[in-house]
Amino acid sequence: MPNFPASFLLNRDYGQLAVSILFIYVAYRLFSYRCQLPPGPKPLPVIGNAHQMPTLCPEETYQGWQKEYGDIVHVRIFGSNMLILNAFQPAHELLEKRSALYSDRPRFVLFNELMGWYNASTHVQYGPRFRKHRRFIHQTFNEQAARSLRPIQEREALTLIRGLMESPEQYSQHIRRFELSAERAGSLTVQSGTPASTLVDFFPIIKYLPEWAPMAEFQRNARVVKQAVDDMMNVPFETVRDQMKAGTVSSCLTSRLLELFGESITFQDEEDIKGTTCVLLSFILAMVLHPHVFEETQKEMDQVIGVGKLPTLEDRRRLPYLECVLKEVYRWNPPVPLGLPHRLMQDDIYNGYYIPKGATILANIYAMLQGCSDPKTFRPGRYSEPESVLDCLDPQEVVFGFGRRRCPGRYFADTGIWLVVANLIASTNIAKAQDEQRREITPEVEFKTGFVRHPQSFPCSITPRSDEMRNLIDKYCDSDGSA
Repeated sequence: MPNFPASFLLNRDYGQLAVSILFIYVAYRLFSYRCQLPPGPKPLPVIGNAHQMPTLCPEETYQGWQKEYGDIVHVRIFGSNMLILNAFQPAHELLEKRSALYSDRPRFVLFNELMGWYNASTHVQYGPRFRKHRRFIHQTFNEQAARSLRPIQEREALTLIRGLMESPEQYSQHIRRFELSAERAGSLTVQSGTPASTLVDFFPIIKYLPEWAPMAEFQRNARVVKQAVDDMMNVPFETVRDQMKAGTVSSCLTSRLLELFGESITFQDEEDIKGTTCVLLSFILAMVLHPHVFEETQKEMDQVIGVGKLPTLEDRRRLPYLECVLKEVYRWNPPVPLGLPHRLMQDDIYNGYYIPKGATILANIYAMLQGCSDPKTFRPGRYSEPESVLDCLDPQEVVFGFGRRRCPGRYFADTGIWLVVANLIASTNIAKAQDEQRREITPEVEFKTGFVRHPQSFPCSITPRSDEMRNLIDKYCDSDGSA
């Protein structure tokens, strides 16, 4: 072997290093050229797109971006990547088909603090603990298991309707009665903004600021909201458990879960089924604004079930127009318009776009359901008319989320909504309220911005269809439900 001088070997090493660096640079440039980030609004240095992120009705702003940038929109907020999916196809491809990569949740600081989830020991990321919780919820709320809870749902639906008959002006309170203190907690949480809408989410260090410090207003709000959320979660659960021990409890979902799983269950083990209140309020508002739709549903109900009778879940397949009405309610005002955010667990590529690990993924359900013809019009017939049925995405495929993070209580929630709506149609008349001069009041179509898209309070008239129906509801509510 030739005896090369040390300087030659040293130069050779530098040469190899230079070639390696050049190779890496060229490969990076090729990769960057072929796999760019998805398009989006132009960011500023350091803050990125933070100044462009909406705090009011973000789903509508993101839908507007769809027209300019396409179905996938990328934004950067203080160095954090976020993708907004405005169409069903990319959401289905990424969150469903690639759910193993997209099933984690980002840690939004303020939202998690409010819900008591920020601590690493309680934050359920995708993994063994998540799968354990998911398995428990699935065993309780899957389509087959939820059938055992139907008697409770049927009874509660009729109890709700009796309350609406007795004091219809309090319709909103009756719908929210299960939540006890949740109305205050929910409204405060909504006011605190959607996840990723506050500065602390992108600068977590400022959560340690004292309440009196500048930029620490979120701390003062969070303390008030967290107490309301804690009361919402703990008071009803503890009350039911104490009543069970005393032998005075009435049958309800919580008592049913305690009977099935005993003291091993805690409130944190229960999955919150969100959006039911929103859907029911949206249905009532839609019927007030579109009396011809309500008349059509009553006509179908009378023909299939009979006048003076109440429907059961066994009748659902025989009421196709009612099914179209429910789908249109879901589409017209999706309860959680941006769903719950997902987090990508490793780098991915989709349609030539590079999606970096750790990116937050938002599915804009609102935009997906607005992608049909004449989207602002409430028209249930779009799901049965041959010329328009192919133009419509089935809302029930998207309103409960995507992939392994899809709402596990969707069957239970959908069943409860159907029972209330069907029995309202059979037993009551829903119409516009009247003022002192007996003039009809047409409510404005307005929604509260936030995590859940609730309709703003509106006047309406809810009356029994007949004394016979009022007596029938009373008979069911005062008996064991077998009347």
